[in-house]
Amino acid sequence: MEESYVNFLSINQKCPLQKMPPVCDAVDVLPKVRAMALADRAMFDRGMRAFVSYVQAYAKHECSLIFRVKDLDFASLALGFALLRLPKMPELRGKTFPDFTETTLDTDAIRYKDKNREKQRQKMLAELKEKDRSSLPKKNFTKNKAWSKQKSKKERRKKKAAKRKHDEGSDVEDEDMKELLNDTRLLKKLKKGQISEEDFEKQITSGANHKTEAHTHDSLDEDDV
Repeated sequence: MEESYVNFLSINQKCPLQKMPPVCDAVDVLPKVRAMALADRAMFDRGMRAFVSYVQAYAKHECSLIFRVKDLDFASLALGFALLRLPKMPELRGKTFPDFTETTLDTDAIRYKDKNREKQRQKMLAELKEKDRSSLPKKNFTKNKAWSKQKSKKERRKKKAAKRKHDEGSDVEDEDMKELLNDTRLLKKLKKGQISEEDFEKQITSGANHKTEAHTHDSLDEDDV
């Protein structure tokens, strides 16, 4: 498809091109470039940035009918830039490239030869790890806290239901069952992120207060009798 651009330049831009004969004695320097990328992160970064810039420029070309990103040979392009792995970018999302084999080495472990740049990178990595470490437990603690409260409440409700059944010889009241189902639905919404922990606590507390008031009212009625 790109060959159509030659005719386009000749006709529209008055810029004729001549085909060059293939170079038969070209030296394969790609292994050396890949080795350089493994030895210095600066070289690794240059290759990644060059690949991304090429793809983005290709996608924004004015002759989009000729230069179509979906027809671009990403595997050959990555090999040409001597990449060790493919970068994460929208144009590659959901695609697989069997013709391109990524390195089995951990590219995050590639260091800068420049000691100052490497020192800054290590500092940044440490800050990111600390940020992740401080945020994840908090999230898990919130869910575990909510789950513990819900579990404790269920156990108390079961004990009350068993006591009523023993004293009155009846099953769990419909009101208790509705409240149990409602609390279960609220917990599921909390786990899915559909409601905040504050909303969860508020709705759980309001339900418990409502039930306490109802029981108090019933007790007063019984005392009046």
